[in-house]
Parts: sequence; C-alpha cells; structure tokens
Amino acid sequence: MKINKRLEAILDVLLLLALFWAVRYWYSRHFGLYEDDLTIIPDAFQRSFSSLIGYIFIYITHFYGHARPLSDSSIYFFSWVGWHIAGLWGPYLLGYLITAINIGLFYWLMRRTAGRPFALIAGLGYILYSADTTQAFLTHSLGVQPSVLLILLAMHAYLSNKRILAYVLAFVVLFSYELPFLLLVAAPLLKKKWDKALWKEMLWHTGILVVMLAAIYLFRTAIGEGRVSGLGLKDLVTTPFVHSLEGPFVSLGTFAYRPLQAIRGLNLEVGIAVLLAFGLFLWILSRLEVPTQVKLRDLWRAVRDPVTRHALPEEVRALGRFFVVGAVMLVMAYPLTFTVRAYALSGRDTRVHLAGVAGAAVLVAAVTFLFIYLTNGSRWRKVINVLIAMELALLAGYGFIIQRDYVLAWQYQREFWTELLPLIPDAGEGTVILVDPAALHDTRQIGANYWNLPRVLMQLYTYPEDMKALPVVHRLEKGWQSTLLAADGRIQVNAVTVYSVPDYYGEFDPQQVILIQAENGRLVRRESVTLNGKIVSLKPTSALAVPPLPHAFLYHLMIGQP
Repeated sequence: MKINKRLEAILDVLLLLALFWAVRYWYSRHFGLYEDDLTIIPDAFQRSFSSLIGYIFIYITHFYGHARPLSDSSIYFFSWVGWHIAGLWGPYLLGYLITAINIGLFYWLMRRTAGRPFALIAGLGYILYSADTTQAFLTHSLGVQPSVLLILLAMHAYLSNKRILAYVLAFVVLFSYELPFLLLVAAPLLKKKWDKALWKEMLWHTGILVVMLAAIYLFRTAIGEGRVSGLGLKDLVTTPFVHSLEGPFVSLGTFAYRPLQAIRGLNLEVGIAVLLAFGLFLWILSRLEVPTQVKLRDLWRAVRDPVTRHALPEEVRALGRFFVVGAVMLVMAYPLTFTVRAYALSGRDTRVHLAGVAGAAVLVAAVTFLFIYLTNGSRWRKVINVLIAMELALLAGYGFIIQRDYVLAWQYQREFWTELLPLIPDAGEGTVILVDPAALHDTRQIGANYWNLPRVLMQLYTYPEDMKALPVVHRLEKGWQSTLLAADGRIQVNAVTVYSVPDYYGEFDPQQVILIQAENGRLVRRESVTLNGKIVSLKPTSALAVPPLPHAFLYHLMIGQP
C-alpha cells in the first residue's frame, strides 16, 4: 500500500523515536542522579518558580557557568519543570524529548538533502551512536542537547537561505555548550550543486564562524573565565589539531568495539533485545526501495577517471558528497574539546564524542548504501542486509548495557549512603570521612560514589547555619596508604590522595578523620590505620554523636525511595 511522503516521514521519525527510547530510556524510571547532577539538580527541584526564574536571570546576566550560562540555566529550568510533572522521572522525560527533537531535525536534514532511504539509515546511525554514552545523563540531555538542537536548526535555516538566523542561532550556542558549534561548517556542503561558487561561499561561511569564535574567546578572556584564560598558545593550537585526528577514529571505531562489548555483556535481556532488533532492522533493510546498482570495477575506474565518474548513477555520485559531508562534520566535532581526552571510551568523559553523532551517522549511512549499491541485483545483497542488521542490533543491545550501568550506579549510591550514615553519627563540624575505593562498587558508563561525594552529605541533612566547616566525604585514590600522611603527622586531602572536589582539600588533624573500609562485604569504620609504617589514631567511635539533624531534600531521594 502506497502512503504519502509526509505520512511516511512521520512514521519513520516515530520508529526512530521508539527505538531511541528502547535503547537509552527503557529503564529510565530506575535512573537517578549522578556526578554533576548532584551539584545542580537537587537545588533546582527545591526552588519556587519565582526563585528559579530570578536565579536563572542572575546566572545569565553574570555569565556564570564558565561564561556559557545557558547550559546550566537549561538544566535548572528543565529539571524544575520535569520534577513538577513526574518527580525524578520527569527530567528524564524532558531530556528524552529534547533529544527526540534533535533526532527529528537530523532525519529531516538528511531527507531534504539525500532522500528518504538515506535519511532513515542515517537516523538509525544517529540513535544507535554509542561513542558517547551520556545521552540519558541529565546534565547532558538537559544542558548540552539544547545546543545540538540549535545547531541543527541553524543548518536548516542555512539551507533555507535564512543565513542571518542561522548565524544568530549558532552564536547563541557559544553561550550554552559550544562543542557542536563547528558542525555548522558543513552546512554549505549539504547543497546538491558543488561548483566554484560553493567553495567561495564555504570560505566566507567558515570565516564568519571563526570570527564568532574569536569574539567569544576574547570576551571570555576579558572577563577572566578560568578555562579560557588558563589556555596557553600551545594548547590553543595543538589540542584542536590532535583531537581532530584522534576523535574521528575513536568515534568510528566504536561501531566495531561496542558490538564486541555487547557480546561480552550478553545476558538474557540483552540477547532478547539483540534478536528483536535484528529482526526489525533486517525487515527495514529488505524493504528499502534502492534500485541503483554499480559494479566494483566501474567504481574503481571512476575514482581514477573523471569521465567515467560522470557516467555513474546520480545516487552513487551523491555518496561521494556525503562521505565528504560526514567526514567534515566528524572532524569539526572535536576542535573545541579542550577539557576531555578525545580517546575516551567510558563514563562521563565520552561526552567528548557528543558532537560526533551527526557526522558518524552520515558516514554510516554512506557506507551502508555503498555496500547496497555494490550488491544490488545479486545474492550478496541479502548477505549484506544480514550483516548490517546484526551490526545495528548489537549496537542496540549495547544500549541496554549502558542502561544497566545507570540503574546499578543509582542503586550503589543509595546502598552506600544507607550503610554509611549509621557508621558516622558523630560526623560534626570539620569532620572528614575518607572512603577506601575498595569498599565501593563502580560502573563503567556513569560514576557511582565518585568525585562528587563531598556534595552529597551536606544535602542529606540540614546543618546549623553557624557551622563553619560541614562534614565532608571523600573517595580515596588508589595507593592512598603511602601518600595520606603528611610530614607533620596531619592527614592531607589533595589531588594525590583523593578523587574529589578541590574546594574541600586541606590538611586535617587525624582526630577529625573517619576512615571507612570494607570487611566481608560490609562497610566498617576504622579507629586507627597504618600509614608509612606508623599507626595513626583516628576519630574514635566513642565520640559523642551530634544531635539528630533534620533530613534535607536529597535524603528523601537517596535514602527514602524503596
């Protein structure tokens, strides 16, 4: 049965959105707060609407948040709205919705420039992209995905000859999360006609974007923004170059590596997901209307001979353009990644690959159609369909492994604090609680009880306003036994001894320190510890407990949930 193009597009997008929900949000009701979330989101939940708007106004007008205030402001606003809609699950629903809009915008961008079949396969590449594993992480879905949305809108505006609007949208991104900004470089290349005029346009277009970047750099330098003013000339030159070489290879390499991880992490649930996804993807590939054929020898000749190249079918020649478009977008995803290594494969640091999703998806679609064109009209087409479907299915399966880590990380946090609090009833003013990493459970793709531990305890209880130094929990670094004791006999908390927030570094009297380790699978408190061959007495458990404190907001999320 034939359906009109508009309905066809709607059905395609609905399919992509359903698949994205399955591979990233299926277990979102069991997700919690992680790492950066714990700094902003509990505060956002507790504000009144007037307080929220007032805070966001001050945040933006004072250029807080590394002079890109729109990112944190988005997190505050969408967290608050989501919380009032559906509790802790609400922000995840809004995070999904923002990314869903991006999926729709990307699909339509590909459809208007490459046609429906290419757009559908590119859309699958987009939703299954797993170099970045932080799509559901609230800090990113609420604070970073809006920047991707603006850049995709800018690309649509550019192709619709609304260039001033495109540049305005792009400029706004520089006050949000700038990572996807340079994707706009590829906008002129999405035009079907490539001629000398295009290259002139490309030069002017790139120049405008560079000027915008330079203006923001000078602005951030002028106001003393630390991340920018701390960059030396060498970093400004070498980091974008190195990351633009490393990042694309890592990003594309995950299309081979994640399926292997899915196989290693295979269980009944992942296996069922892979089988169901395989059947769906095989059905999609078998129904693609792609009549174009090309022989490998003709393609090889066309690479060497421009005359032969013009004799190729238009769809095949268009693939060459999209290989270039995908490569440019993928390379442009990395020049602004100054703070994170471009070869990150696990955890929150994989945000370095966030902007690479569009370019990688275009390249995935281009490679897919190259194989389809080469095998059309032969029995090998079915083999290619099976191989591509299996690749995509394993990527879908890996999405459930990512979700498993998110569920476990929230569970581990709640278990840790539930077990820890009875051990530290005397944690009062100036107390430092150090936790042996061997006593903590870790997950690969999101941090549980990680660097942001210091910001949790102070949100579990309401401490007296006159308390000058709140009790703080730190995660110790590996090898802490040989570095923890300072020469003067004090306990040093710094970048060598703890993996924690620098705001709470210092040296402390051992009588202020509580050490938590594991014994027979349970947390235990030590009254003494051997450091550098010396037995050091710590805060005794017989110390008077502090008066019972009122439970703060985070207590009811971290401890109170079933």
